[in-house]
Amino acid sequence: MAMLTTDTAAPTGRAIQRTERGPSAPVAERRWSWIWLLVGTLLLPFANLQTLIPVTAWLAPVFLLRFSRSQRPLVGLPILVVAMVCALLFGLRNGFFPVVGGPRYYLFVATLAVGGALPFAVDRLVSSRLGGISRTLVFPAAVTAMEWLGTISSPFGTAGSTAYSQYGSLPLVQLVSVTGIWGLTFLVSWLAPVVNQAWERGWSGAAVKAPAVLLVTATAAALLFGGARLAFAAPEAQTVRVAALAPDRQLSELAYSAPDLSSSDQAGRAIVREDYFAPVLDDLFERSEREALAGAKIIAWSEAAARTLQEEQAGVVARAADLAREHEVYLQVSMIVQLRAGIAAGGGPSNENHAVMLDPRGTIVWDYLKSKPTPGDGHDPGPGVVPTVDTPYGRLGTIICQDDFFPGLVRQAGTADVDILLVPSSDWESVAAWHAQQAPFRAVENGVSLVRPTRQGISLATDGQGRLLGYKPDFFVSDEQNLVVSVPTQGQDTWYTAVGDLFAYASVLGLLVLAGAALRPKRRHPDVGDEGSAASDQTEGSAPFDRLLAR
Repeated sequence: MAMLTTDTAAPTGRAIQRTERGPSAPVAERRWSWIWLLVGTLLLPFANLQTLIPVTAWLAPVFLLRFSRSQRPLVGLPILVVAMVCALLFGLRNGFFPVVGGPRYYLFVATLAVGGALPFAVDRLVSSRLGGISRTLVFPAAVTAMEWLGTISSPFGTAGSTAYSQYGSLPLVQLVSVTGIWGLTFLVSWLAPVVNQAWERGWSGAAVKAPAVLLVTATAAALLFGGARLAFAAPEAQTVRVAALAPDRQLSELAYSAPDLSSSDQAGRAIVREDYFAPVLDDLFERSEREALAGAKIIAWSEAAARTLQEEQAGVVARAADLAREHEVYLQVSMIVQLRAGIAAGGGPSNENHAVMLDPRGTIVWDYLKSKPTPGDGHDPGPGVVPTVDTPYGRLGTIICQDDFFPGLVRQAGTADVDILLVPSSDWESVAAWHAQQAPFRAVENGVSLVRPTRQGISLATDGQGRLLGYKPDFFVSDEQNLVVSVPTQGQDTWYTAVGDLFAYASVLGLLVLAGAALRPKRRHPDVGDEGSAASDQTEGSAPFDRLLAR
């Protein structure tokens, strides 16, 4: 791709020399680009989703960017979308996302693929008209901006963000306590254009060395900061014993195999309650009492731990209040409340997703409704306010399951100085590990201890720096569904709680500035000869899109 390698900062003579390489170089490079496309596509399914190899999140974009920069946009970008569709079909296998099959599913996958290809398109249109460090900033700024903008309309929030691929590097994850996940997304995405800069222009010269040095310095600084934070700012507070309970697997399967209640009369609903719902409720209350007697001061059930009827909800809460009062514990019961058929008629909600906290006096502290329902769950979103309560064990707060895909929502806990965040969740087998890997990011962002009791998934607990304090992955193979863990009772202040998504805003603004600098008309250098003028015209002309599409 000789015509694209002219550096705007390069001397005139060098520009002329590069244009004399002839037409064979772009042809050869385009042939090789198909190999790089294959390599990048093979790596891509392991860069995120359910089969994650963290290093591939750094490497896959290197090869895909090489392909998109080597090919004509009208050829390369559509093919890149197809490659991403193939990678997504593998990554989303086994019912990974709750989207029905058929055309709607493939439209969903295609939409994700187009969104994933957009940063490559932006890079292809903008970076070729920049030089030096600024040329390497277009792609990471575009990835970060697209991810952040995508959270505004996506019902899945930040699910699938590049940042989550680095869950295993605890020092690197500490960066999100300052920038949120956006700084980590930017850092991981930055490698691709820096390597491509060297790939295109050789491994020497300021245009290559300066971006490489800056990337290495930024990565080293992030690791140094993370290591120092883990070493010198570890939680020193006392701990409290917390019991995180998921329902018995067989009893839960029984409850969720109950007949459809939409057309049942009162007698039919009562039979379902006794035969399907009561057994799992009895077991959960029995186990909660056992953990209270064993010394747990906070007991939390998983999301959808129990099902109950709307007319029985008050009775379940009263039973929980009695237990909390008798044993002087904080007890959060989570349940799916089946609404009466009349309320659900006409396409309205069929259920509500509750997390109800009772204090040691048996008083209802909060009745939280899930703020960000998973599509198809059958309930409307709650008001989106994270509740809190002061206790002898720190300030408690709660969200439910997919709420943790929305950093802006969870940041309410950080700004409210929550110390322990309860995150009752309910997954399914293909997403269990992937979702559990993302949850600790919210703990690090907000400096909170996180306790995540999970039905059909992985129950875990971390401190405010993401250290794993407890982990129970065996819902699908074990009959024991209790996770008992001691967690710090005091959270930590973080920069993210103060500045929020400032890094994401800066990425959007920076991308606009880079695009403006690249696409504005530029003056021709008067001392360039005829051949040099031709090269200058192809990289600095007043109709950049026409010239780019013609290559």
